[in-house]
Amino acid sequence: MSQALEKILPLSFRNYVSNIPVYQYYKGYLSYRNAYKGKTKAIYVVGSPEHDNLGDHAITYAQMNFLRKAFPDYTLIEIVANRLMHNMKCLEEFCTPEDIFVLQGGGNFGIEYFREEEVRRKIISEFPNNKIIVFPQTIYFGDTELGRAEFKKTQDLYGSHKDLTLVAREATSYEIMKAGFRNNAVLLTPDIVMSLDITDPPKERHGALLCIRADKESIFGDQDKRTIEAYTAKHYSSITFTDTCIERPVSVQDRDMELNTLWDQFKGAEVVITDRLHGMIFAAITSTPCIALGNYNYKVVGSYEWIKHLGFVKFTNELDRIPELLEELRQLDHPRYNNEFSTAHYSQIIQAMSGSPAEAAAASSIVTA
Repeated sequence: MSQALEKILPLSFRNYVSNIPVYQYYKGYLSYRNAYKGKTKAIYVVGSPEHDNLGDHAITYAQMNFLRKAFPDYTLIEIVANRLMHNMKCLEEFCTPEDIFVLQGGGNFGIEYFREEEVRRKIISEFPNNKIIVFPQTIYFGDTELGRAEFKKTQDLYGSHKDLTLVAREATSYEIMKAGFRNNAVLLTPDIVMSLDITDPPKERHGALLCIRADKESIFGDQDKRTIEAYTAKHYSSITFTDTCIERPVSVQDRDMELNTLWDQFKGAEVVITDRLHGMIFAAITSTPCIALGNYNYKVVGSYEWIKHLGFVKFTNELDRIPELLEELRQLDHPRYNNEFSTAHYSQIIQAMSGSPAEAAAASSIVTA
């Protein structure tokens, strides 16, 4: 390894990059350093995606929107998960103790999507003196030897940080985090996407939209999916199929366009049937009547608790209830999303980010599910 590379890379990273061309790290450092230069105090939003899941992109979109409003005096610097390495020298050079790290929310707190857990571990270990907050997450390590071992590693590392706040987005994750991370402040709030309201401008609505997942988190086989479609066809002559995963990478530059294209699909439907967590949330924030179906863990049903009061989003694990729920939803007259319910919950995040570790811990004692 060259002496030039030794100067650019933090010690803890050198053993990872011995086979990667030096120019990539020069290029990364030189490309990103202008975003860091001249800032006074910054919030680093770390772990945003460039993969195909628009639910995760919506989380980043909502995080950035929330932080701009809540912390207008801070410079926001977004760091994509797969380019963290290229930003590390910039962080090492320009980060000050007053800067805050926001780690991406979502459903990747565990071993199912382990790269994201490694990103969190890297930031938490490299910046022990900065305030760090993990935005609303579902935790799921699983009851396996690997899951238990990795959970213990996460507990030990997270617990050693003196100013780390964890935010759960549903009650089951909150209980797991409270029990497992006793040295950290733990909050309970809705998924950050629920802070949005995308109802306006409205669109004319026609037919049904089916948003059923085809990945490892689905509990429905092909026959189940045909049953869902058949029930829907008896109530709606027009059925459109979509997914929050669009099977192509989405860049930071294309994020808003792709999200608005999908949200327009939801706004153009009379009803949505989905087993996607963000399918359910997109229906809510676009004021679209919705039947939400469960998946293999607790994130959909747990998040439903935040919005069941709306009346136009229904949850069931029983496919044979779909016809009655479709009839019930058809009787509703112009449902309208109102995100005011979420404001008090998210104020805990603002308080944790603004105050001392003791104040973050005080905020963590407030349970408002």
